[in-house]
Amino acid sequence: MAGPLALALLLALAAGALSFFSPCCLPLVPGYLSYVAGMSGADTADTARHTARWRVLVGCLLFVVGFAAVFTSFGALFGGAGSVLLAHQRTLGIVLGSLTIVLGLVFAGLLDKLPLSGFSWRPAFRPGAGLAGAPLLGALFAIGWTPCIG
Repeated sequence: MAGPLALALLLALAAGALSFFSPCCLPLVPGYLSYVAGMSGADTADTARHTARWRVLVGCLLFVVGFAAVFTSFGALFGGAGSVLLAHQRTLGIVLGSLTIVLGLVFAGLLDKLPLSGFSWRPAFRPGAGLAGAPLLGALFAIGWTPCIG
């Protein structure tokens, strides 16, 4: 715990704090705190404050577990597939760049005659409030915030 390792840990902690306060992450905080707590401000007056604090803490940790599971699996998947992606980098860049341009034109309303241009899908399943749904909610938030990872 001395030398470069201690410095690396401090840098990692600083980078984590900086990324937490970024525009991509900070909007998540109120949503997941209220969701995993599973109670409103009026409900906390009826319950013991100590129990409510532990409930929020455990819910937040479960949320982070779900969030981290998605990003860890992404890292393992793309780390393992990195050589394949690197070998086809130019082709993937052209195909995905073209897809991005087409989707931008659809979003702008310039290609509204395409068969799927008005298509919208929302899952009917919603995780339950409280501790049981916290890991699933974390995973769903992570999937939604995947574009923010770069």
